Amino acid sequence: MLARLPGMDTSSAPNHAAACPVSERVWQAFLAALHELPPDMRAVLLLHDVLGAGFEDIAPLLGLELPACRQRLAHARAHLLARRDFPEPGTP
Repeated sequence: MLARLPGMDTSSAPNHAAACPVSERVWQAFLAALHELPPDMRAVLLLHDVLGAGFEDIAPLLGLELPACRQRLAHARAHLLARRDFPEPGTP
């Protein structure tokens, strides 16, 4: 089983898990993992992967070189992948 994202551990708060839908727990865990990223990595990830901006637009906006943008995106993706988890089947 993959490591749980911060905030996804329901063993210590079973009442909270029952009251909180899986979609909300996933969202909160994603936000917690995103918050762990340094601001420049978070910005590159959001600008590129969420908003669809190209590195040519992101680099000058953040004052970075193109290779640095690509590197920050790779590190941000790796960070999020290392902290991902999927709800157990049948979990409310």
